[in-house]
Amino acid sequence: MKRRIRLLLLIFFSTLNLLSQECEYQEYYNIIDVARKQYSKKRYKEASKELKLAFSKVDFPLGHDLSFALTIAHKTKDDSWAGFIAEKLAKGGVPLRFFVKYERKKWYHTFLQEFPKHNEYYNKNFKPELKNKFNSLNNRDAIFSRKLMDWYYGTIEITVENASIEANAILSELKKLTEQYGFPSEHNMGYNYVKRLNRVERTNNIALLIHSYKHGERIYEEEIPNLICNGVLFPNCENILKNSRGFGIGTGIEQEMKTRYEMYKKKKK
Repeated sequence: MKRRIRLLLLIFFSTLNLLSQECEYQEYYNIIDVARKQYSKKRYKEASKELKLAFSKVDFPLGHDLSFALTIAHKTKDDSWAGFIAEKLAKGGVPLRFFVKYERKKWYHTFLQEFPKHNEYYNKNFKPELKNKFNSLNNRDAIFSRKLMDWYYGTIEITVENASIEANAILSELKKLTEQYGFPSEHNMGYNYVKRLNRVERTNNIALLIHSYKHGERIYEEEIPNLICNGVLFPNCENILKNSRGFGIGTGIEQEMKTRYEMYKKKKK
């Protein structure tokens, strides 16, 4: 009996280990949270240690975290680490414009000389064309979402047919990009540098899913945990998407738009 219990426990813990190994970014996210808490308490050296540990857990640290680490590297005067982080960001597609503010730092001269190689690495290992297509689709989706809000409040009129056509077109384009490149993320597009703000931010790849779910199409729902474990989506995305629903019964775009049209008619009375 004891041997059987030991065997069952061994199988149980082996399974747990296997599951934890499969969720590549789980530990990474946990350590990053600790680092940010240390930073909020102005414990910069402790935050630095946590970030270095987090980056050692994955092959591809995320851009927003690397940018955060670059700030801490300068607060701790860790020039060699700052240069290492800058190289990572540049290889992920962050332009030279972002780094000019560091031109007086010790690492910058060497970084500047090697920047063309980093840029070449980005073009060979990522898909700049995907980033352009994704940004265009995101903008199209944002414009359509604003129109749907105006429709909801009764300030503009949209037919069920036109609303359904546009929602289906956006959804089809997202599916097409995913089939061709994989779901759009930092892993295949590179880091999300926002020129207007001159900073690196998280890639907003959840908005398209949220709107799809609100339009009655819950695409890739079963894959969300895997996308989080692989660093494609952030941990809070699962709960956000679970609560993302439209006004209808979730049986497709046309049904959702018919429900919204009925709501529009009531507001216009």
